[in-house]
Amino acid sequence: MRLYIPENLDIDQIVYDYPPNFKKYKHKRDKLLYVIHLINALTLYNKDLMYDDFVSISAKILQDKISNYKEYLNYLINVAKIIETDNQYFVGSKSKGFRLAEKYRCEVAIHTISEQTFHRKLKVERNNRIASVKHLNYLTKWFDEKLEIDINYVNEFLADEYALKKDNKSLWQSKKVNNYGKVEVKYKRPIDQLNHAKISAEKISRQDYYLLHDDNVYRFHSNLTNMRSVIRNAVTYDGQKLISIDIKNSQPYLSTILLSRSFWIEQKNELNAPNELSITFDEPKNRPFYSFNDINENIYKSDRMNISYIKIHDTDSYIMLGDIDKTLMNNEFSQYINLVVSGTLYEFLEQQFSQRLGETFANRKEVKTAVFQVLFTDNRFLGQEDAKPKKMFKAMFPNVYEVFRQIKSKDKSLLPRLLQSIESYLMINVIAKRISIEYPDAPIYTIHDSISTTEEYVDVVEDIMKEELSKAIGHAPKLAREEWCKSNMEKHLETIKEKAKVVA
Repeated sequence: MRLYIPENLDIDQIVYDYPPNFKKYKHKRDKLLYVIHLINALTLYNKDLMYDDFVSISAKILQDKISNYKEYLNYLINVAKIIETDNQYFVGSKSKGFRLAEKYRCEVAIHTISEQTFHRKLKVERNNRIASVKHLNYLTKWFDEKLEIDINYVNEFLADEYALKKDNKSLWQSKKVNNYGKVEVKYKRPIDQLNHAKISAEKISRQDYYLLHDDNVYRFHSNLTNMRSVIRNAVTYDGQKLISIDIKNSQPYLSTILLSRSFWIEQKNELNAPNELSITFDEPKNRPFYSFNDINENIYKSDRMNISYIKIHDTDSYIMLGDIDKTLMNNEFSQYINLVVSGTLYEFLEQQFSQRLGETFANRKEVKTAVFQVLFTDNRFLGQEDAKPKKMFKAMFPNVYEVFRQIKSKDKSLLPRLLQSIESYLMINVIAKRISIEYPDAPIYTIHDSISTTEEYVDVVEDIMKEELSKAIGHAPKLAREEWCKSNMEKHLETIKEKAKVVA
């Protein structure tokens, strides 16, 4: 098992100069390095963490591996001065954040764990991940020796990209974040992006695969799902290029199912409350209802599973919709649905934002961010100054907005989790499974709302995606293909060079 630590960090010299004096240390430097490693490694599973100056690390993650982790943290922060903390901890919402001291914000090097007891403890976590994907053999079997990455090309690319970005902040990837009513711009540091990509590529090169089926929204996570999209262009299968087929506007597209009366039925619970509605899917009147809580391991593996079984959270057994079902499928809903399924929602809203609000966007990504604000921010955000896009959407589509508002009334995360759960079910349990049965030799890699395969199978995979999504959602999706090829990486560098010229 490998750890990724700053290449200029000489832990042996530091321990010699500043001997740890807590009782349980006993020269277990691997544990010191593991804590340092987590700051780099956690971004592999959520690359958005790179936007945060400090990476939040839960006490549980540390406690499970190092019983006296607080003493290790104290040594690394106050004695060795290798890492720093924001000291911000909020029960149930935020763990303390950590970052490397400025001296150690450099490229990473590989450290191999030598202490066997600690190695076995880390292996437990790996075994738990393996157990989570046992029922997904039709996806995991393609993570084999034929999945390759041109790591030398990747390293050359990363060096060129870093040289262009490191001293030019205008080229850094950024996003706007609303923090308690105050909008701030957050950046991904070029060195963090370099290390993230370097580690991702190195793991695929060594066939060190991270495969996990999460128990939150049932997404299948792999080395490819959280890899920077530009780096995937250096990945091939059995020497063949891969082609991804994406659902355009996937979250708005999936949201249209929530505007269909056939999707909602009354929950026959003990209270027999007429305003309590819950999820079903496809011919609801002929099927007994299963609440979100009814899902279990055996049901999820079943071929008969349907969206009725999707669990959003242990405490979410139904969604309160009041009388909103009386307005379902009116003309306003039809307009929203038509914009989504035609693939023109983002363009339409961009035009409306410009005309009504004077808002201009540099690229499609910024438009997407504005649409996600409309869909996924807390209902209370509507009162903020920066909620103009959300207010405009509410004025244009009041009944659509009301459905989304009601779903989020108890928990703002319920709508995105609901949509991601539907996405996971369709992509993994329906589409990928059908492909594996009808075309068992077709390599398939799911990346949440897309599937990648080789050129030989791209047509049949696209046909199955279109057929199953149309059947499930009620409307044909707009799909887009993208080849994974190194020329895309070259174009990426050229784009950065052009931006650098403009800034200069």
